[in-house]
Order: sequence, then C-alpha cells, then structure tokens
Amino acid sequence: MLTDNKHTVDQANSTLKRIKVDISLDAYEAYATVDEADLQPTHLQAALEAEGVVYGIDNAAALLAVQNQGQRTLVANGSRHTDGADGYFEPSKKEVLGEAETKFGIRNVYVGNEIGVINLPTPGSVGVDVYGRKVQPKPGKSVNFFTGETIKRHESGDKIRLEAAVDGYLHVGEASIEVATEHILSGDLDYSDGELAFAGSLRVVGDVKGSSRLKVRHNLVIDGSVEDAKIIAGGDVKVTGSFVGRGDGLIRAGGNAEVKVVLNQMIEAGGCVTILKESVNAHLIASDSIIAKNAIIMGGIVAAGEKIEVQTLGGELYSTTKAKLGIKEILTEDMGAIDKEIELISKEIESMKAEIYTLVRDRIDGNAFTSEKADRLKQLQANLQRQNDSVKELNTRKQTLVADMTRKRNPKLIIRGTIHPSVAAEINGVRVPIKQSHQNVTFEESKYEILRTKNL
Repeated sequence: MLTDNKHTVDQANSTLKRIKVDISLDAYEAYATVDEADLQPTHLQAALEAEGVVYGIDNAAALLAVQNQGQRTLVANGSRHTDGADGYFEPSKKEVLGEAETKFGIRNVYVGNEIGVINLPTPGSVGVDVYGRKVQPKPGKSVNFFTGETIKRHESGDKIRLEAAVDGYLHVGEASIEVATEHILSGDLDYSDGELAFAGSLRVVGDVKGSSRLKVRHNLVIDGSVEDAKIIAGGDVKVTGSFVGRGDGLIRAGGNAEVKVVLNQMIEAGGCVTILKESVNAHLIASDSIIAKNAIIMGGIVAAGEKIEVQTLGGELYSTTKAKLGIKEILTEDMGAIDKEIELISKEIESMKAEIYTLVRDRIDGNAFTSEKADRLKQLQANLQRQNDSVKELNTRKQTLVADMTRKRNPKLIIRGTIHPSVAAEINGVRVPIKQSHQNVTFEESKYEILRTKNL
C-alpha cells in the first residue's frame, strides 16, 4: 500500500512538472503552460487546483492550453473589483450671460434657480480573485461643500441638487458654495457698459454716468452721483450725491428712495422719497410720503399718497410747483409714468425683434452666419426676454396701484419752513388756497374743505 501511494505521488509530481501555472500579481488571472501534448484538460484542472486556483476557470481555454504545447495561455479570470468613484460638484450651465455677468465676472442667481448637482461617492463593487477570495473595493471620497442658508439641498438617490434660496451672486469655492446677497462695484458706470442687471443688492462705489441702464432686484446704494440713467430697483435706492441731468433720468424704487439733490429728473418709490438738500424741476412720486424736512422743493411735480413734509416748498420768484396728495392723485401720476415707460420699452422690443428676424434669416439662408452673429442673436434673445419681463412687471405694478385705491388715507401737507404762493397744491382733489406765504403750517382735507393748522 505504501508503495502504491509513493507511486501515485511520484506520478503526480511528474505531471505537475510538465504543467507550469503562474498567477498575476493581483491574483485575478491564472496562466498555464503545458510542456507535453499527451496531457488532458483534467490534468490541467488538477494542476490549477493544486495551486489553489478554484474560481473563474475557463474550460475551453484549458483545452486550448493543452493543445497549444508550450504556449502560455490564460485559463482562469477572476471578477475584478471596481473602486468607488469620488464625489464631485457639477455646476449648472447658463446659456446666455447678461452684460453685468460678462463684464464683471459675476453669476446672477434667483430664488429657485438650480445651481448645480453634488454627485455622491459610490462604494464600488466587490471582486473575487482566482483563489476564490473576495477583494474589497476602495470607496469613493466624499466631496464636502459648506452651503449654509443661502442654498437649498434636495437629496435624491446618488445626487444632491442645489438650489438658490435667495437672490444674489453665486460663489463656488474649494470647500463652499454660497449665494452672496450684495455685490460691490468699484468705479464709475456709463452707457458703454450696456444694460446691467443684478440679482441681489448692489453698491456702486462711484458715479453712474450718461444714459446708463441699471436694474437691481433688491437694494441699491450709489456712493456718488447719477446723470441721465434709468435705474430700477425692487428694494430701496440711496444716492449719496446728486441726481442731475437733462431730464431723461429715472429712479424707480420698489421701496424707499433717497437722494441729496435732484434736478430735472424723475423719482418714483413704492415707499417714501427723501430729499436731503434740494429738488428743482423734478418729478417726485411716492406711494407713501415725500420727506424733505431740511430741504427745498422748487418747480416740477411732487405727488404722494400719505404725506409731503418739506422745509420750503416753491419760491417767491420761481415757476409753479405742483403738489398733489391722495391716492387718486398719486395713482394718476404713477400710472402716467408707467405707461410712458412701457411705451419706451415697447419701441425697444420692436427694434430687437427686427434685428432678431434679420439674424435668423441669415442663419436659415446660410448667409455668412458668423460666430459673432450667433453671439449677437443669443444676446438679443436674452435682452428681449428681460424687456418682456420688465413690461410684465410694470403691468403688475399698475394692478397693484389700482388695488391700493381701497386704502383709506388722511394725507397731509406739512410745511416746516415756508410755502410760497407759487405752489399749486391739491389734497384728495381739493385745491389748497395759497394766496400768500405761510410758515410752519399743516394742510389737510376734511369733507372737501382744506384745514390749515399751525405746527407745534
């Protein structure tokens, strides 16, 4: 019996010497080289198992290895593991950038805009080598971005969708994503900058020159003066200097407006208009009040829903200053200003449509449609959308004004210094009789009569 066992072992050793099995360093592949042709696939099978190879054996490859004497043949393949993919942030792309975004390198975002997607890391998949051992993958690394309250996170499956929670300017850093609600511009702005639109609040450390067009979703502060610009803000507007020009300038604030000096221009405010020093030949409209406690207002038209409080109104040798108080009066003035603005924008829209039509025909006809023309077409289409939005906002404002007529008000004209006879004033449609100068008085309407009282 011992002799038979020895013979069997010797025979096995002899066979194994004629079959060379080598394993790749990662143990995912097994190769065999058979030196003699009289061996069978079963011999190779036994040789592989003797080397510990038990997984991924390819029987057809084993037969080929036996047949191809002396050739190194891949006979077993493990199931390779897959390492996990690292997480990463994928920003949303914006098709067309506005003038402000292009010039100043900012990215406007509004509440609800998708900012991008954080792709979460994947764990990878487990592998099995030719020895039958499980090979664990290397999991992907997490991408950690601090987002804070200005970003909303919506997690779904393997992604986190990021959405702007406020209007403002997108900042993507190495470890944070946020929306800044205020942007600061250093230097002057002029008409060559185009029509600038800003999503959040804006501070201009300089002047706004010429016939610039500036639209700000929230608050605007100008640390300088304004010429014949058209400025529209959803919130408050503050100009630390003067608002002086030929009469083409407009400041429209959804909230309050404050200017030191205004000459010839128009200011509209959903709240109060405050004049710190002087208003000459200006058109001031405030749904709430016009406040000029330490200032003089001469010439032009001032209209307010609640109150006009001024140091000096009119001048002894100056042209008529019209003052109107009451919701009907303010509505009439504001409606007229809005209709005029809609008319101007509508003309611009028609001009844009004509240019867009020409460019589209060039593209369709293959008429030298250059990259410059393509860029111009995109810009025009974006500007057209913005102007259509502006008209929509103006019409919404008109509807708000009509609804505001139901509010009960008791408007007052308060004079802290002097009101001159050159003033033509009305309160709730009732004319205020001013045949001589009055000092430190308040006028108000009661039952279609004007009452005048001395200020305390």
